[in-house]
Amino acid sequence: MGDNSTGNLVIVAKNYTENGEKVRWNSAGETALQSGKRINIHGKQGVSFHKNDPVVLNAGTTIKVLKVEGPKSVVNGNTYEFKATSFSEQVPDNQLRLVSWAFSFDGGKTITPFKTGTTRVEKGVAYKSITVDGNTVDQEVSVYAFFRKPDTKVVTTTKIIYLPLVVDVYRTPGLNEDGTDIANDMAFGKGVAKRPVYTKGEVDAYKNSYVNDGFDVIKDAKYANAASGATYSAIYNEKQILDTGYLMQLSNAAGNDDALFLDFRVMVETMARGDLNDNIKAMINKFQKNEGGVYENAKLTAAAQANPSTQRFCMGIEDEMAERIKKAGGELITMEDKKVYSGSEAGYKTSHPYGHPSYPYSRDYNLLKGLTIAVNDVWSYKVTLLSFKQTGDTYKARYEVQLWDHFGLDLPDMEKFYSWGAGFRAWFLLQHLRGYRPFLTKMQFTKEFSGNIHEGAQERKNKR
Repeated sequence: MGDNSTGNLVIVAKNYTENGEKVRWNSAGETALQSGKRINIHGKQGVSFHKNDPVVLNAGTTIKVLKVEGPKSVVNGNTYEFKATSFSEQVPDNQLRLVSWAFSFDGGKTITPFKTGTTRVEKGVAYKSITVDGNTVDQEVSVYAFFRKPDTKVVTTTKIIYLPLVVDVYRTPGLNEDGTDIANDMAFGKGVAKRPVYTKGEVDAYKNSYVNDGFDVIKDAKYANAASGATYSAIYNEKQILDTGYLMQLSNAAGNDDALFLDFRVMVETMARGDLNDNIKAMINKFQKNEGGVYENAKLTAAAQANPSTQRFCMGIEDEMAERIKKAGGELITMEDKKVYSGSEAGYKTSHPYGHPSYPYSRDYNLLKGLTIAVNDVWSYKVTLLSFKQTGDTYKARYEVQLWDHFGLDLPDMEKFYSWGAGFRAWFLLQHLRGYRPFLTKMQFTKEFSGNIHEGAQERKNKR
């Protein structure tokens, strides 16, 4: 816990003017006005000077604080006001300045006086402003107000919320729809099927670390097909692949690896223009290097962020966060949601109507822009709230979006119209019969939005 004082303030100016309906100077020490010439003080209704008698706590006083109030939750980096609102007898404001303040992180076992923070008194209430800079370990803070010593029964206890915190998680990159094994379009090999690829223990540990710590390119390398010495993780046998049709058999029989990569590259020339043409070439080059891993490209990320589908998704996420804030009365106590959704897209949309970004050729004029061939349909995402600053009833929030996709194909892809394209057949054969590794594609960006604690999703929609 900290304070919000500014320290020393020095103003040097040729002319300096303060204007306001009310101007008040408060000082705990000596206040001096010095001028090389005349000091003029004017008051329309006169000027009064009063002696401020020193405030001294009577040694025998029995006055006690009876009630302390504060917010239900506090967020690190934000300033909050706690208040002592009830006393054992009526106390004048000048005596309320003697209220002391302390805090505890262990339920009152260790109570520590505040050494920082600002205090004020107004209309029979003593206030303490505190800036939260907790250590990310303590779960709650107890705040005490007292005259002589803390009373463990006169306390307000507040939940501490540390940012960043996870807002929403849709699937896990590299895993299948159910989150139980490798994703079908991340599998690769030479036509000898093996299931399961990952054990339940491996998958559970990975999902847990991904939610709490993010994707670690070293620790989680195997889920991006980048682990050194990794063996094939084929899930389709050769017969399944060739039974796709005569064209698949023809592509497999007629082309060596170089010829298949040529078919792949020829296809993308018509499906990605401008900056994203360079991007898809870089993705194919990475695929041909057979290294797996995580692929990021600034121009791909910019295109995804600017796409109308992503914009609709972000608007939906912001509405969802605003709704959680409204329902919690302006608090963030219900903002965190670390449960990973695993399952069908249709099932997800029943509780998350904003869905997830996708860039099919048939929507938002995507056909020749390059997002369809590079990503098409985002496989998983994670949204994290990074900062939250509240002033009165309004707030400003910043959040991070991670979009994940798999640069690979599965058998259902080939059962669609894709099998008619030589480039798609080449891609599929290279992955599932020639052993080239698909990889994870990552697109990450941050956004900001503002809101009012009394306005949830519907109120925001009504304003649009």
